[in-house]
Amino acid sequence: MAGAAPGRSRRWSRAGVPLAVVALAAALAGVLLAGEDDSDRPAGPRARAEPAPVAVASDAPRHATLAELVAATDVVVRAEVVATERGRLFGDPASGTAVESRLVTLEVAEVVRGTGIEAGTTVLVEEEGWLPDGAPLVVDGAAPSAVGDDGLWFLVAGGDPAVDAFVVVNAQGRYLLSGPGGGLRGAAGDDPLVAELAALPLPALEARIRAA
Repeated sequence: MAGAAPGRSRRWSRAGVPLAVVALAAALAGVLLAGEDDSDRPAGPRARAEPAPVAVASDAPRHATLAELVAATDVVVRAEVVATERGRLFGDPASGTAVESRLVTLEVAEVVRGTGIEAGTTVLVEEEGWLPDGAPLVVDGAAPSAVGDDGLWFLVAGGDPAVDAFVVVNAQGRYLLSGPGGGLRGAAGDDPLVAELAALPLPALEARIRAA
């Protein structure tokens, strides 16, 4: 998973953007890198160096309690990332405000709450991916999804039949297993709800989600 302490930062707004969380609020220089995604390839002498991640803050709604987070979510699943790929382009590369999405395939192990998804199936999740210069995005402390990420995902329907993907409700909506001890890792930063939920063992958090 990409680090959560990149050297650049931007502020984003949700207004008028198909992705559920953020869209650019200020022009960004550069053009979209052409060709295939190199992020999942082994490093080698011919591999392109990926720009450093960029931290962006969004105006996505934040929730004070788990009950509020669950109420804003369509379905909560225990799932693992089995594939990622480059997705759609939003905005105008010529103006420097384009963003390319990342399409994340989740293999669902358990539906903790909600309907519309079944255990044993795969679902597509779309998230903010890259800036025009190829830099990956870290949105509100939530690093890019990567193959092997395993944990709890709070999902809402993306609302675009052309892609038929879910989106994570906000940066408070993903808790990944971290290390052999089974601890959870949420978005980086000082969000009190993320700290509260990430401190719980996975079974305890699942129980609280079901009871919320």
